[in-house]
Amino acid sequence: MNLTTTPFRPGDKVADDGERLALATFLAGGVLPRERILTLAWLDADDRVTGIAVPVREVPQHPSDDDAARFGGVIASVTQQSVPGGSVVAILERPGEQSVTAADRAWNTALRAQAAQRDFRLHGLFVAAGGAVRPIAMDDAG
Repeated sequence: MNLTTTPFRPGDKVADDGERLALATFLAGGVLPRERILTLAWLDADDRVTGIAVPVREVPQHPSDDDAARFGGVIASVTQQSVPGGSVVAILERPGEQSVTAADRAWNTALRAQAAQRDFRLHGLFVAAGGAVRPIAMDDAG
């Protein structure tokens, strides 16, 4: 299994779904995480890597309303203050199997709801687990 990816640098264009998946894979590093981490990375208004990436540790398995609001507030604040017009790519790193779980879907629903409520663009949500990185689509919300 080849888990190496091309490194991304600030200013690199991330133009499509394949490049967002490559970025998520790069940011996840080894995709056999031992703890739950939500890594947030911002793209500018032209879909270029900004170099802003924040790994958040101690992510609960299922997001409560307070968790969703806290994460949504952080994402909206960074976007408005540091990357106006930009978007965020989120990578949920967790131990376990690579299949998408009900908890992953709950995070998808929570972050997409926060994006709509707080007016930021969630340009992708990915799960890194079990040796793979996979996207969670809008229709995977539940």
